[in-house]
Amino acid sequence: MTVENLSRDLERIGVHLSAPEIQVLGAMLRAGNETHGEITFQQIYANITSERAKAPSKAWVYKCLSNLESNQFITVNRLGKPRHYIATIETIMAGLANSRSRQLDILGDEKKELSKNLESLEGTDMQNVASIVIGIMTGRKPRLTSGHIEGRDNVRLAMIRELCANTNPGDVLRLTEGVNLLDLNPSKSGPVEKALLEAVQNGLTIKALLTSQMPQGQGPASLASFLSKTSSLVVQGILDGRLQLRVTPQPTSTYRMLCLNEEKMILFMSKALFPDSAALICRDDNPTIVDDAVATFDKLWEGAFDISAILKQAIASNANSGNESLE
Repeated sequence: MTVENLSRDLERIGVHLSAPEIQVLGAMLRAGNETHGEITFQQIYANITSERAKAPSKAWVYKCLSNLESNQFITVNRLGKPRHYIATIETIMAGLANSRSRQLDILGDEKKELSKNLESLEGTDMQNVASIVIGIMTGRKPRLTSGHIEGRDNVRLAMIRELCANTNPGDVLRLTEGVNLLDLNPSKSGPVEKALLEAVQNGLTIKALLTSQMPQGQGPASLASFLSKTSSLVVQGILDGRLQLRVTPQPTSTYRMLCLNEEKMILFMSKALFPDSAALICRDDNPTIVDDAVATFDKLWEGAFDISAILKQAIASNANSGNESLE
């Protein structure tokens, strides 16, 4: 290993060969060759002054020795007079390990901070930021407008901001989805699912219409597995009637959307479980498509099979059998 590589590796753990303490440690090691590693302050100081054109102060050397001891690069024998300072491969290994541990702690803290900054940047809603900037510059809050949403995270943020936040009791969220909605469980839940369930707690009613083919053998026993994977909030929402699930009799192609009341909707552009492209459509901008989507949903809803009733039966069956915890 070259001196340059060694210097680089030492600097990674916070040890610099040019540091005053390391220079004093070198003087100790050179003087220690003659005293078998255990030397007095006078011997250390004599070695340092012999190697320098201008002798440093004794206070400076004492300070360096104190730092070396606190960082475990040397040990001090205080039993005799004068005291003796000891530098060996063992003490230097201990000092290097201590420096590495301290540096790892620092880097760990920096990593946590960087992770927070990364999450914050990735989660920044540029539409919201732009609205704030416009408000600061003009003194007016810009009117919400329809637009295209790109990126999976931005789509999910829009779902939270536009459809979950600030809902009121009595509001209705219409939702169309495939049977994979029944895969909902805490391990797969994210901020959107959390925001939806919190809104249900606050009085929002969700009408979830499943438009894909249900698996064979549906009934209380098969759908009970869905309940076993969900949180108590889902169960409570079903019991309260604020989380309603229905399935179309046969696979149906229709709007894949979330629509809050008849005011605004997010229309997904793909069938992916977590779409990365969607359109936010506000009633003021396009009332025709909002009205058509709601009318289509309501028509399919009326002809759909009510899963909620089966789920309530499964909940009652579990409760009667003594299994009251459905989490």
